[in-house]
Amino acid sequence: TYKLFQRGETIGVFQYESDGMQKYLKDLVPTKFEDLIAMNALYRPGPLAYIPSFVNRKNGKETITYDLPVMKENLEETYGICVYQEQVMLLSQKLANFSKGEADMLRKAMGKKKKKLIDQMWPKFLEGCTKNGHPEDIVKKVWTDWEAFASYAFNKSHSTCYALIAFQTAYLKAHHPAEFMAAVLTHNKKDISKLNFFLRECKRMGLDVLGPDVNESAPDFSVNKKAQLRFGLTALKGVGGGPVEAVMNEREKGGPFKNVFDMMRRMDLRSFNKKSLDSLVLGGGLDCFENMKRWDYYAPSEKYATFVEHLLKYGNAYQSQKAQSVNSLFGDSDEILIPEPKIPEAHKWSLIEKLTKEKEVTGIYISGHPLDDYKLEIENYTTCTLEQIENNKGGKLNLAGVVVAANHRIDKKGNGFGFFTIQDYNASLELALWRDDYNDYSNRMGIGEVVFIKGKYTYNNYREEYQFRVEEIQQLASIGLKMTESITLKLYLKQITEDLINEIDDICKHHKGKLPLKMELIESDSQIKLKMRSVSRKVNVDGDMIAAFDRIGVKYKLNA
Repeated sequence: TYKLFQRGETIGVFQYESDGMQKYLKDLVPTKFEDLIAMNALYRPGPLAYIPSFVNRKNGKETITYDLPVMKENLEETYGICVYQEQVMLLSQKLANFSKGEADMLRKAMGKKKKKLIDQMWPKFLEGCTKNGHPEDIVKKVWTDWEAFASYAFNKSHSTCYALIAFQTAYLKAHHPAEFMAAVLTHNKKDISKLNFFLRECKRMGLDVLGPDVNESAPDFSVNKKAQLRFGLTALKGVGGGPVEAVMNEREKGGPFKNVFDMMRRMDLRSFNKKSLDSLVLGGGLDCFENMKRWDYYAPSEKYATFVEHLLKYGNAYQSQKAQSVNSLFGDSDEILIPEPKIPEAHKWSLIEKLTKEKEVTGIYISGHPLDDYKLEIENYTTCTLEQIENNKGGKLNLAGVVVAANHRIDKKGNGFGFFTIQDYNASLELALWRDDYNDYSNRMGIGEVVFIKGKYTYNNYREEYQFRVEEIQQLASIGLKMTESITLKLYLKQITEDLINEIDDICKHHKGKLPLKMELIESDSQIKLKMRSVSRKVNVDGDMIAAFDRIGVKYKLNA
């Protein structure tokens, strides 16, 4: 059961939506819900092979047949295909006169792949079927089919529970997408790989996911009044339950913080210390104070090493003077004579520097990703993601990633070598550079660098494992310019309108360059294609241009 958030406040969605959900469940049963139950049981190794026949039989494209006429009663609901363990149990009793205990023993033997026990039960099954007049060749086929699927099969009661939960969660995802995803993210917040997966799902669903905000975030993932997801404050390393509780209490008591000085004046700095403030700053929790940028907090300020230290000193001094004034002769006076510190001038951080520091306290990139600006290069010139490298053993690969770790070393002969880790959206990969490769490419492998790497994923006999062997490293930013020779826009005749033509024209005007612009007109029904090339118009193909075509729904291909 998930704790869900409805526009900023916690609600019990299962109760809140019980009437609507019950109506949908009623509409589903018995047809669609039965199919959902069957789908849960079929999408497993073994039964998976029966899916095409199941779908075709359900839709009348394939004749429903039964190996034996007496099997119809038990297999009619699944179109003549054995889907559930219960069907094996019932049919073994009907076909071979197995007792209920023997039928259950057969289910367990098949489910746990106990071949010795299965082989022992086969003669009894054959004998029982023969006594009941069933042909031996068909009996053998039935037994073989059972052996093939039953080791992975669900029982129907189990599959029904899964189907019910699947429907409930699908209903919530469809009708309360932001609240549902907030619950899922909270449930998986300690697993970075799952967190990244579900954040990508939020993006696919068109949900805005905002970083932590000291004025809006709840302790866990929540949904604001604009139906945007907001990171929870507990997602930040170094901001424990005590500081978060202090922030929530003060916000509830005195309203949102007006600025960072107001926050320092109001927060209980005994429970909210430098570590908490650092995590909030680096994770974007104070980005709501528009007059301050993250780098401002780490510039030297008067006699303090950083503005963070100055702020904490200011807050302590203010609260100390306020406490003293309460007990003084002039305790009724609200005037505290401590001026706000002056915001220092600071050197602006680069995007990668900002994101790297953000990841240090959140474990993931929230406000962006170093690869976001390289969609063109990644989609068109890489072979696979780092997560998919295991599927490309022995082949030459082009990979892209951001360098997140660099370990430089020197061997006994004084030669440099190093181990580097690159990371993309989903996975990471460690690379080794030796001798000449290290000398040629180590300067391009600084932490935060975004790189394009050519190499081969080969078997290392010494280590007895597959490893990626580097052949060339380049800056990813240069790849699009070096490798793009032309762009071809693919347009279906049905989608072409005057507005679309004008939009394409505007995009091309804003991206004038030296590369050929081509078009491929496609007739949907006959798939006849007409290829053309612009004589007067040449373009500069970059990520912004590709993003613009994506927005208007125009597909493209490079170097076609």
